[in-house]
Amino acid sequence: MSTNTCPNCNAPIVMGAAFCDNCGAPLNAVAPPVANTPDQCPNCGATVIVTDLFCDACGQALPAAPGYPQPGQRPADPPVSPAEALPQPRLLILPTGDALILPPHQDTYVIGRLDPVSGSFPDVDLVPFGGEEGGVSRRHAQISRHGDKYAIEDLNSVNYTFVNKQKIAVGMAHDLADGDEIRLGRVLMRFRTG
Repeated sequence: MSTNTCPNCNAPIVMGAAFCDNCGAPLNAVAPPVANTPDQCPNCGATVIVTDLFCDACGQALPAAPGYPQPGQRPADPPVSPAEALPQPRLLILPTGDALILPPHQDTYVIGRLDPVSGSFPDVDLVPFGGEEGGVSRRHAQISRHGDKYAIEDLNSVNYTFVNKQKIAVGMAHDLADGDEIRLGRVLMRFRTG
C-alpha cells in the first residue's frame, strides 16, 4: 500500500483515501473508480458494480468504492482546496482508524445501522464496520452540534451507548470533547473535532 503526505497538514496518508485521517482535509487528487467496474458481493458472491450501494441479488449493503466516503458521509459541497479546508468532525473506527466524516451542513447525526427493509437510513451507517454483528441498533445514538460544541445521546438502544467507558443515560445529552471514546454495542470509535 503506497503512502504520501496530506497537502494541508503533512501527515502521512494512504493513497486512495478521500480525506486526511489527521486533519479531515479532502484529498482532491483521488481518482474515483470507473462506475461500471465489476466487483463481487461479500455476502453472496454475485457480480456487482463497484459504486453500487446494495447487491441486486441479495440486498446486502456494499462497502463504499475505494476513494469514496461512505454514503451519508459524503460532503454536500464540492471539495475545496486543501489550503481552504477546515478540519471536520469525524468518528474514527477503532482499531482500524477508518474515518467517518460528519457532514458540515448538519446539526444532528443519527448513528446506527442502514436497513432499507425497515426504513432505517441513519446519517452514519456502522454496518460496514461490524455494526450488525456488534449489536448496534438501527437508530442507536445521535450526535448534536451547538456552535462549536458537540453532545451525544442514546436513542433507547438495546446495547447502550458508552462515552469513555461510562454508560450514558437514555435521552440525556452528554457533552463530547475531542478525543472522547464512544462505544455503541461492541463498536468502538473515537470522536475527533480537529
